[in-house]
Amino acid sequence: MSRDVNLGSTMTPRLHPHASASGKVILVGEHAVVYGQPALAAGLPDGLELWASPLDRRTDATRLVIPEWQLDLVLTPDNDHPVARATLEVLGFCDGPLTGWRITGTSRLPSRAGCGSSAALSVALARLVLGDEAAPADIIEASLAGERVFHGNPSGIDNLVATTGGIVRFVKGQPAAEIAVKAPLPLLVVPTGIPRSTAAQVTKVRERLARLPSIVRPILDAIGHATDDAISAINSCNYNILGEIFTVTHELLSSLGVSCPALDSLQADALSAGALGAKLTGAGGGGCLLVLPPADPSPVIDAMRARGLEPLAVEVR
Repeated sequence: MSRDVNLGSTMTPRLHPHASASGKVILVGEHAVVYGQPALAAGLPDGLELWASPLDRRTDATRLVIPEWQLDLVLTPDNDHPVARATLEVLGFCDGPLTGWRITGTSRLPSRAGCGSSAALSVALARLVLGDEAAPADIIEASLAGERVFHGNPSGIDNLVATTGGIVRFVKGQPAAEIAVKAPLPLLVVPTGIPRSTAAQVTKVRERLARLPSIVRPILDAIGHATDDAISAINSCNYNILGEIFTVTHELLSSLGVSCPALDSLQADALSAGALGAKLTGAGGGGCLLVLPPADPSPVIDAMRARGLEPLAVEVR
């Protein structure tokens, strides 16, 4: 893609002073989506914010600093850190400046926890160059240049949600469909701090399906049905049913072997504290617990803090 960028008086490419992007969670449908079932993804508002300021010497390498992700990177071509490479890919794809800037970020998203942190970074970087007025399709296209560094052949769903927010239904190989949200959907995202490998969890399900197809295939189908039932619950603002869908889906995912004792224990604590529902989100095996809180979320938040964990409270619109 080649496009005009915001040029200063010296015709040097410039960055806009501020940009933001949403994070992402899977509401329902993880793992089953690999086998053609629908899934729901939701944007986590204000997941990442970036600010750009010019360096005194415009020929100095651009620097990227995001304290919450322990990132302080000098963006030189020989830097093989994946975030440095992805950042340079997005800036270059947009015909943006590769030197002369300091990019500082602040994030509410845990990194490498299934919350779309890499897509949020790529989308926010694209907006720093192209501006908030750029068409969403152009932001998504540019951000995919960064996501390819992280994921090789990304589906684009994370980038779509990072750009537009809201809730989308997606099926492998089909265009994503936005789901209208009639009222803000409150969520608590609880990072467990437990590392997880998406590839390992996907492999685990694939191998169990190969061994026990007559048992596992109906479980995957049930998760797909749960996705469409969740859409109906969201459309009618029936959060009691949505919470029950969350909880049942966690049990289905656990039967596939992708939960873990820590996630199960955390889910039990959330439900005991009054949560309407709770489930693992994303690949499982660690990462985050997704909680649908009651009208007063304080008891659930306190229960999570008693475990030494800090929930992220969001409203999906």
